[in-house]
Amino acid sequence: MLLGNLSSSVQTVLTRLLRAAPELAVVGNAASADELPTLARRLRPGVVVVTEDQLSGLERLQQQFPVPVLLYSARAPLPGMLREAARLGVYDYITPAPTAAAELIEWGRQLRRKLLAVRPRPLQMGPPKILVPRVRVMPLPPQGIVVIGGSTGGAPATEVLLRTLPVDFPWAVVVAVHLPVHFTDTLVERLRRASQLPVAAAGSGSRLEAGRVLVAPGGRNLLVQPVTGSPWLGWETEFTSEASLDVPSVDLLMQSAARLAGRNVVGVVLTGLGHDGTLGAQAIRRAGGTVIVQDEASSAVFAMPKSVIQAGLATEVQPLASMAAVLTRYVPTRSGGSASRSFSRPQAVTAQ
Repeated sequence: MLLGNLSSSVQTVLTRLLRAAPELAVVGNAASADELPTLARRLRPGVVVVTEDQLSGLERLQQQFPVPVLLYSARAPLPGMLREAARLGVYDYITPAPTAAAELIEWGRQLRRKLLAVRPRPLQMGPPKILVPRVRVMPLPPQGIVVIGGSTGGAPATEVLLRTLPVDFPWAVVVAVHLPVHFTDTLVERLRRASQLPVAAAGSGSRLEAGRVLVAPGGRNLLVQPVTGSPWLGWETEFTSEASLDVPSVDLLMQSAARLAGRNVVGVVLTGLGHDGTLGAQAIRRAGGTVIVQDEASSAVFAMPKSVIQAGLATEVQPLASMAAVLTRYVPTRSGGSASRSFSRPQAVTAQ
């Protein structure tokens, strides 16, 4: 464990408590935010404990040595700070140790539990048993959500789109294609083969992670919602009993994403029958997000994209082959480079 610029009294309390946990140890102290990345690369801690005035150094820390961070705060952080800190790798916080003996014991237990939850775990490398330390990297919460929706022709179109997304794509991706239940596994496997990103079927409580693709199962409607039972910013998927004409509903999924992430949502409407996705596109644009629509020439069935275009909700209309490149223009990079995002009011695009 690497400690930040904690007071000497706090460091003494932490060190004393950790003596009772032989699997935990303090490997060093970083007196400033600038020292965090340097010491972390050299000492390779499994967790870093910092104070609020070192939060400014966490972005560079996560770029140079991704590691879970525990925030030491004089009081429970405000929700706004929690949201920002979670994006920088802070997974939990601790408050000052109480003075009463009984409360101090419980405080120590909670601290140990939080540290053990993310400590490096040994790997067994075969006989003779050799223990190799491994740093466990906590996935950072995504800063935005991409919702891809389609129907007829949507599965192969999604393959094409995901194939060229970069491996370091920084937002979460959720896919809803109108398919029967028994086709879900097939679609997930097809997307896994096509994409550099990890792909999984979404379930109840599936966490949204940066650079991970979740696929809405056939036959059920899916929403994204805040992670329950945690003060930290995070999103997860959940099934809903809300009915819709098309299942899984692109509208319901996009609307839930827009409520959560606001302008940090990009909706992608691919080929398909009907007009599912139009109400979702409306919610995204009203929240300040972006809607990219497949053009007629590359669509197997143009009804879904055409409906969005005729409603004046398309930010851009693009051929399928160009959509991944366009999508990455609207999603900020991990390095903080500004993407050429357009969050203007909905612009009317003439349907072909």
